Amino acid sequence: MKTLLIPAAILITAIATGFAGKPKANIKLPKSFTTEFAYVPEGSISVETVEQEINAFFALKTEVSNIQYRQFLAAMDTADDNTQKAVAIYKDNWIKGRWNNEPFVEYYSTYPPYDNYPVVNITHEAAQIYCEWLTARYKTQDLGLPENMQLTFRLPNRAEWMHAASGGNHGPYAWGGPYLHNTKGEELANFLSYGAENISFDPESETYKVVPLPISIGAAGAINSNADITAPVRTHAPNGFDLYNMNGNVAEMLAKPGVAAGGSWASTGYDI
Repeated sequence: MKTLLIPAAILITAIATGFAGKPKANIKLPKSFTTEFAYVPEGSISVETVEQEINAFFALKTEVSNIQYRQFLAAMDTADDNTQKAVAIYKDNWIKGRWNNEPFVEYYSTYPPYDNYPVVNITHEAAQIYCEWLTARYKTQDLGLPENMQLTFRLPNRAEWMHAASGGNHGPYAWGGPYLHNTKGEELANFLSYGAENISFDPESETYKVVPLPISIGAAGAINSNADITAPVRTHAPNGFDLYNMNGNVAEMLAKPGVAAGGSWASTGYDI
């Protein structure tokens, strides 16, 4: 089982068996569901020059939060040892590499102030088990679906994620425009932005170099002004499909193991 060293979150897609077209016209889902899940209409998107058709689906509006994942972990208390090990949070990843944040090892995934921050440092296997648990959980709820329809939760494939992230705009960012700031100068995503303290002149090569600095809790300048590291899952405005943080904050796992999309708080503006 490979541990993810870069914090990653889960964007869950909800696929209804036999589901196609525009279900809102025929099916009225309860508010308890639509508050958490956004409807992503059918469409098409180009992935590596190949045009792909996307069926309609629902996606969790936000990255899975710490409190949501803790509810899942509580439900796994009765699972076998192998499953509990598979779904564990690898807290020590906070002190690996240059993102050395030792206090986060103890506090980030369990301390109440971080309840609504995205879960990080879990494996792809854990994300899949989470989807299976969510599917089983919703099977017990009456959502008003036809008898021959059943919701199945899973990670999105790349084309589905790109279509959901576009918000119907198909621009470089989820908000459609090419800029990372609005007209007030406010950043539109949680990403790593560089300041003057990151730029140094190398007299030997006579060139300027951009060197990321180590970041600790409360650091200023090297990280953008919206968050020290990650930000709450409903930070910044949602895109046209009502999905939050499709760019930056934490990278979101895709169906293919080892692949994530959207970049994170540790990514530069270009890389989100």
